[in-house]
Amino acid sequence: RRKKRKAKVTSTVKVTRHIPDPLRDEVTIRDNCQCTFVSKDNQRCRETRFLQIDHIKPFSMGGEHSKENLRLLCPAHNRLVYERVR
Repeated sequence: RRKKRKAKVTSTVKVTRHIPDPLRDEVTIRDNCQCTFVSKDNQRCRETRFLQIDHIKPFSMGGEHSKENLRLLCPAHNRLVYERVR
């Protein structure tokens, strides 16, 4: 008599770059609505406009959408950090 095999269940979780609004809001409040880049002479960027959410460990390298892995950067500093990681 043959044993019945259980159907193999596969997960189809879609990986997406979308950061949920509540998490985005939490990071924005935590970072005081200001770019978090700090220069070598320990000066924090003062930019408060056009801020972007950045992954500290890049999403393309397995970085998660967690509060600890996200920060606010202005476009100029986001590009600078990207060039350093690339």
